[in-house]
Amino acid sequence: MFGGKIFQISLIFVMITVLFGGTLLAAQHNELHFPIDVTGFSSQDLSEIQIIVNGQTVQTDVDPVIRDAHLLIPLRAVFNALGAEVHWFEDPRTVAMVDQEKEIRIIIQLNNNVAYGNRKHWNFEMHPILHGDRTMVMPEVIALGYEVEVEWNKDTKQLRINTN
Repeated sequence: MFGGKIFQISLIFVMITVLFGGTLLAAQHNELHFPIDVTGFSSQDLSEIQIIVNGQTVQTDVDPVIRDAHLLIPLRAVFNALGAEVHWFEDPRTVAMVDQEKEIRIIIQLNNNVAYGNRKHWNFEMHPILHGDRTMVMPEVIALGYEVEVEWNKDTKQLRINTN
C-alpha cells in the first residue's frame, strides 16, 4: 500500500511537471533581461549613441533616453529601418508595427509592460513611453518582436541590430 502511494505521488508530480513545466519555462523565456549597461551615462553620452541596423546608421530626430536605468530608443526610426510600417492609434495609445514581407506584427501600448506579436507575448521591465511625440522602447522589444540580434557596446556607444 505504501509503495503504491509513493508511486501515485511520483506520477502526479511528473504529470504536473510535464503539464505546467513547459508553461513556466515559456513564461521565463518571454521575460528578457537584456545586458544594456548605461550606468553613468549623461545626456551628452545619450546624444552620441549610434543605432546601427544591418550596418547602416539610423538617423533619428530624438536621442535615446534613460528611464529607471533602462535605455529607450525611438521605435519608429528603428522599425522603419528594418522595413516595417508603424501605425499609431491615439485611443488607446497603441502602436502597431507590421512587416508584410516577413509576416511580422507587433502591438505595444504606452505604459504597458507587455508586447504582443506573432501569437506570442513578452513582458518587459520598462514599458514604452512618449518622449516628445516619439514612442520610445527598450531594445528588447525589437530583439524579441522582430527576432533580430541586438548588440550593445558601451565603450563605442553603439547599438547594433542585425537581421542576419
